[in-house]
Amino acid sequence: MREMTNHGDFYFIAAAVGLTAGALLHVAALAGGPKWIAFVGAPASVVASAKTGTWLAPVGALGITALLLVLALYCLSAAGKIRPLPFRSTVLAVVAALFVIRGLIIIPWLVSGRVKWSVLLDLFIVSSSLTILAIGAALICGLLRSKGRNASAAKRGLS
Repeated sequence: MREMTNHGDFYFIAAAVGLTAGALLHVAALAGGPKWIAFVGAPASVVASAKTGTWLAPVGALGITALLLVLALYCLSAAGKIRPLPFRSTVLAVVAALFVIRGLIIIPWLVSGRVKWSVLLDLFIVSSSLTILAIGAALICGLLRSKGRNASAAKRGLS
């Protein structure tokens, strides 16, 4: 049995856990109602949808949940825990780039001093941005480590 920390598996598993937690957070926000949806930073139109009972809030939250869970499956595939999925490296590389960019967007806000550390929503925005950045970084580390593994295997004639 392979050790999980070999060749980036740990990073892919960590990213899968983070993505699954994000998916569960979206379901919890939907179940929690308009206040929770507002707390997780949803746009005003989505909060209004939750208040009025229209389709936008549930479809949006469940759509994001599904996307995050599919991405978690791609991470598990890269870690060798499930069968290989199509375009795995490409999907994970694009997601890694998007997550790092999204995570770094918080830096100007932090530097400008606009964060009100006593406001719960601001704390959530900062912590979620840093979590997204960490998931993106984990994906990059996993991809780099697995690329090294694939290159080593090719040199030995095992790929």
